[in-house]
Amino acid sequence: MAQTTFSAMPVAAPPLGEPARLFSGPFLILNISALFSAISFSSMLPLTALLVTKQTGGGDVAVGFAIGVFAITAIAARPLIGRLGDERGRRLLIVIGGFTTAATFFGHIWADTYVVILIMRMLTGAFQGMFFVGSAAMISDLAPEDRRGEAISWFSVFLYFGMGLGPGLGTMIEEWGDSSFAFGGFDAAFALAGVLMALSAVIGWFLPRDSPSELVQPFAGGQANRSASGQEYGAASNTSRLEMRSSRAAHPLVFQLVGEGGNAVQPFTRLSEQLSAGTQAPTGTEPPPGSSNAGGVFYKPALWPGTILAMGIIIIPALYGYLPKLAEEHGLGWLGPVFFVYSMLVLVLRIIGRKLPDTLGTKRTATLALIGAAAGMVVMGTFVSVLGLYIAVVILALGGSLLYPALMVAAVEGVPPNERARALSTFTMFFELSAGIGGPILGLSAWLLGATVGAFYAAAACSLLGIVLLGIWQRGLAATP
Repeated sequence: MAQTTFSAMPVAAPPLGEPARLFSGPFLILNISALFSAISFSSMLPLTALLVTKQTGGGDVAVGFAIGVFAITAIAARPLIGRLGDERGRRLLIVIGGFTTAATFFGHIWADTYVVILIMRMLTGAFQGMFFVGSAAMISDLAPEDRRGEAISWFSVFLYFGMGLGPGLGTMIEEWGDSSFAFGGFDAAFALAGVLMALSAVIGWFLPRDSPSELVQPFAGGQANRSASGQEYGAASNTSRLEMRSSRAAHPLVFQLVGEGGNAVQPFTRLSEQLSAGTQAPTGTEPPPGSSNAGGVFYKPALWPGTILAMGIIIIPALYGYLPKLAEEHGLGWLGPVFFVYSMLVLVLRIIGRKLPDTLGTKRTATLALIGAAAGMVVMGTFVSVLGLYIAVVILALGGSLLYPALMVAAVEGVPPNERARALSTFTMFFELSAGIGGPILGLSAWLLGATVGAFYAAAACSLLGIVLLGIWQRGLAATP
């Protein structure tokens, strides 16, 4: 029998006989999985800072490096993660990334020295990046082209809801566990984080199979049939109803091997015949050629949006890493309500303004966000009181609700679907980069100023630098023919 050769890359297709819709079963499953991941991951941020200060006696610089060291492995793994997501599917990244990240969170239970803490953080960087890249790429795949900004806003709503619950939950379990468990509060909090991350991977298991080899099976094993009125394809007898239902629910995430201008049914009929005969797949099923941007280590069009994002979200290590230390120094009490208010405000503002990235455009939206981030950090560092913290997080939320959706839309604009995971892998790499460079910058700034508030002023300066970079990037785009 002749060798069957088959090359397939996921290509986003329009819905089959039905209007494009955003809220589907896979869309909700993915967002719920991301919610549990965000609760787990964000609970670790204040715990890391407190573990360094309480258990190892580290100061501002030690906290900064512990927060940022995970960026080393996260950035190193990004090119491989992006290619893996494009070639093997986003679902694989979500499931494997979720379980391996859970294992590193459990591993923090044995992190009794600063060196072990750094090792656990580096492992977390490599594995957690898989989950986030897979989730971000699949959200982009699930969204109709004209509603991608809205889809990303909804995705970030679930993330920020989780980030509102996680830090308070982690610190509460740590304080409560010290008096309730023989093995200590930190161990209890790390175990809970591991369980929640593993749960996100289990939920991700129920997402549609989206690797090229999996998605072609429902069409390669039987006769495709569809009436002229636009009814669904018939399922092959050896394809489970669950798989077909998942594929139908994934509209507009239906990866089809359709040639340019080809009929949506015929390529699968021809493909089935070719596979049955053991011959080469027809050229009509070949994926469209990729762009010239995918050849390097990083995806070039995503570098500018990612760089600006990194400048704007250095507020995250300041908020979740240095605010707990500041509160302990000034006796401000439990910060759970502060984190919750911040994230809920971001959530509400993203729901209300979910279409702003699509209507205002990248430059206006991102500029407003960066101004809010800088102003909020200045207020937080200047007015160190409970009231000052609440005023600061209100201002921060006005900015934080806009930056990520606007820049993520820009990162995938015009990107071929079979390169989208690589683009988002590069873009989301700057989350880790912001912590990798931000943690040490914040720590050194606090050390030079002789006070923890120096970290907040440094974060504000980075946001202002982001506005400058945004202007340079936009002028370059305008000058490009």
